[in-house]
Order: sequence, then C-alpha cells, then structure tokens
Amino acid sequence: MSREKPVQSLAVQPDLDALPDWRGGGEPADYCSREGAVALKERIEAFWRGQHVTIALANVGFHPAIRAARYELRSDMLNGLPRGQSKPTRQYGGGNE
Repeated sequence: MSREKPVQSLAVQPDLDALPDWRGGGEPADYCSREGAVALKERIEAFWRGQHVTIALANVGFHPAIRAARYELRSDMLNGLPRGQSKPTRQYGGGNE
C-alpha cells in the first residue's frame, strides 16, 4: 500500500505576524467586564466622532456560562451605522460608481 501525500490547502493563509495588533496588547480582550465595556464604548464613540451615536453601558448581572457579572453595550445604531447612515453612502458594482 502506497502512502499518499496529504492534500495541501488552497485557501489563502494570512500572514498573522504582518497584521497590526488590533487588541492593543498581548492579552485577550475582555469586553464583558466593566472596564472592557467602558473601553469599547470609548473606542466606538471615538470612531463615530462627529456623528450622532448614543451608546449606553448596561449591567446585565451574573451570567452562569462565564461565571461572572456581565456588561453590555446598547446603541441606537442600525446595522452598525449611525441612524442617519443606515444606507451605504456609495454604491459599488452595477455601474453606479
């Protein structure tokens, strides 16, 4: 019986060392803690500076799956965009460029 070579993946493999560190540090992000949720809220508000975006921090209490108190962010955005920008500002494809 002959040994066959393993099939090589044709999927694009990203160079993870070349990507910027989006977490801001070496530790995994914890956005469920109060400090992490406040930091994420500030990052979102800074990103949408100049736009009307309302973000509220909500304490949803103890969650048994993570065995800790959990915080959530609630916003008035639609599909991740401020309410005034619920549709893309530029159309791509179809000759509308």
